Amino acid sequence: MKTEKIPVLIGFVLIILLAFLIVWKADILGVSEGRLEQDARESQGIESDWEVAQDINEDICAMLFYDEDKDECTYSIYLSREGLSYGYFFRQGGKDPYMTEGVRGVVFENKGIALMSLNEDKVSKIVVESGDGERVIQVDPKEPFAVVLPIECGAITMYDAQDNIVTLYDTYTGV
Repeated sequence: MKTEKIPVLIGFVLIILLAFLIVWKADILGVSEGRLEQDARESQGIESDWEVAQDINEDICAMLFYDEDKDECTYSIYLSREGLSYGYFFRQGGKDPYMTEGVRGVVFENKGIALMSLNEDKVSKIVVESGDGERVIQVDPKEPFAVVLPIECGAITMYDAQDNIVTLYDTYTGV
């Protein structure tokens, strides 16, 4: 009786192992929301003493890591996938000198827009127009920021603390 159970047990273990390998190779398991910062730090070699500005929605997670002096920064963008998948998947990141000087906008055609900056321009609010009216996002003018907006948002206008318009000079489509 025991010898008959051994092949069944081996078969069961092999089926579980095969299922695990299929899921692993199909790349349907991403990074959970709670592990995004840790994954970005590990995969991009970001120092643990760097601060992070982050925003997330169901489609995009944008993170801007920066040093204490706010002289250097590294960004990470993770996207969710359509269909059978779990979590967020790294899409792009790295050093971007423009984020130290102005506001960088990264557009993902079917996901949304990520705005990131060390905030040299002292942005204090972002006004987003949509079919539902205006949405005002308050930003600390002394701190770097990352803001994620839905793709269907309308005009984006940024203001500094004196209500002067801050121009979003550089927006590009993410790869």
